[in-house]
Amino acid sequence: MFWQALQNPPEIGRRYTCVAMQGTIVISAHVGRALRRQRADLLATDVLWCTGDFRAGDRVHVAMRNVDGGQGVIATGIVHCTAAELRKAIDANDSGEPIVAITEQDMTLLWPSGS
Repeated sequence: MFWQALQNPPEIGRRYTCVAMQGTIVISAHVGRALRRQRADLLATDVLWCTGDFRAGDRVHVAMRNVDGGQGVIATGIVHCTAAELRKAIDANDSGEPIVAITEQDMTLLWPSGS
């Protein structure tokens, strides 16, 4: 990797943007696979837990927890609630009004969609 970077240096004058992620939302493997098959809103009921102290409008990682316990980042997105609101919704586990954590339009998958 390092050697390739030396052989292909970045273009001079090109601007690169770095966005700091404010937290991570962890979802189960079956929810992650479903998102890959068909993009959809990520609801609080789909979330296992979250880390960080994000606010509505912040960018976060979306990680999938596999059945073997491993995790991997599968997407990034802009959240529509605070971390405290999301944790409260996860703990409540009620069937009231669903809280949308990330909308379909505000989520960027890090791998191509499956067929």
